[in-house]
Amino acid sequence: MLRYSGPFLFLASVPLLYYYVGPACPFLTVAALLAAPIGVEMVSPRGNVAAFVDNPRAYRLLVTFYIPLQLILIGWAIAISVSATPLGFVALVLAVGVTTGVFGMLTAHEAVHSGNPFENFLGTAMLTGMAYRHFRISHVHGHHRWTATARDPGTARLGEGFYRFLLRTVGAQLAMAYYFEQKRRAGAGRNRVVEDGFVLLGLCGVIFLIAGWRGLLFFGLQSAVAVIVLELFNYIAHYGLVRHSDADGKPEALTDAHSWNSSNVLANALIFNMGRHSFHHKRPAAPFQGLKRIETAPELPAGYAGSILLALAPPLWRRVMDEKVRRIYTGRA
Repeated sequence: MLRYSGPFLFLASVPLLYYYVGPACPFLTVAALLAAPIGVEMVSPRGNVAAFVDNPRAYRLLVTFYIPLQLILIGWAIAISVSATPLGFVALVLAVGVTTGVFGMLTAHEAVHSGNPFENFLGTAMLTGMAYRHFRISHVHGHHRWTATARDPGTARLGEGFYRFLLRTVGAQLAMAYYFEQKRRAGAGRNRVVEDGFVLLGLCGVIFLIAGWRGLLFFGLQSAVAVIVLELFNYIAHYGLVRHSDADGKPEALTDAHSWNSSNVLANALIFNMGRHSFHHKRPAAPFQGLKRIETAPELPAGYAGSILLALAPPLWRRVMDEKVRRIYTGRA
C-alpha cells in the first residue's frame, strides 16, 4: 500500500504549502506533479510490479480513504478562497483542480467500475466535486463499448488537436449519457443525467449561500481544471487508434492495440497503474493493483505526464504521434 501513497502526499502538500510556505506556493504541487512522473521515466524501468494479493481488500482502503480527503480539500479551498489573495486564489484553483483531475478522477474511475455499491457512491460523490457526474454513465456504458470507433466521443481522431477534441468531447459525452439513460428507462421515468443537473444546481446554491460568488467561482474554476486534466488523459489514451469495421459496419473486436500505454513502474505507482490501459480495457472491473503490462500494446513516447505536456502543443504532438499511429497501421486498409 505504501507504493501507492504518492497521491496522499501530493494532496497534503496543498494546504501545507499554503499555510506554512505561502499562499502562492501550491503552484509547487502542480510543478511537482509534472516533474515527478517525467523524472521517474528516466530512472525507472518499464515492466510489471508483483501485486501482494494476500489481502486485496487493503488496496480498496486507498480508494475509500482518498476520495473523502479530496472532497475535504475542495471544501477547505472553497472556504479559503473567500479571503485569498488573487495569486493565492489562482494557485489554489490550479493545485486543487489538478489533484482533483488526476488523483480524484483516478479513484473515482476505480470506484465507478467497482461492483461495490458503497464505492459506486463514493465515485459519484467525487465526480460531483468536479461537476462531472455524467462521466460515470458515458464512460462505463459508452466509452468501454465504443472505444476507438467514431461513436465514442472520448476517442481522439488522428489529426485532431487537444483543444478541438475538448470542445467536442465534453458536450458529446453528456449527450451520450443522456441517450443511455433515456434508452435504459425507455424514454420515461428516472433519468440520472437530469437528476445530476438538479444535484449540481443545488450544490452550487449551497456553495453560494456559504461562500458567496467567490466560493462559487472557485468551485467552477477548479472543476474546469479537473475536467481538462481528465480529458487530457482521455485524449492521449486512444489518440488515432481505430477499430476497423466489416462490410456490415460492425467494428472489429477491441484488442490490446487500441489503447496507448505507459508501463513505467514508478510512474504507474503515482496513477494507480492506469498507464496499463490496454489491460484495463480487457478487464474493466479488475482492481488497480492487478493491472498488468501488455508488452505488445502501443506505448506513449514520454509516459502520461510527458505526453500530456506534449498534447498541450498540438503541432508538436502531431509531429510525434501521427507517425507512430501510421506505423501501427502500415499495410492495413
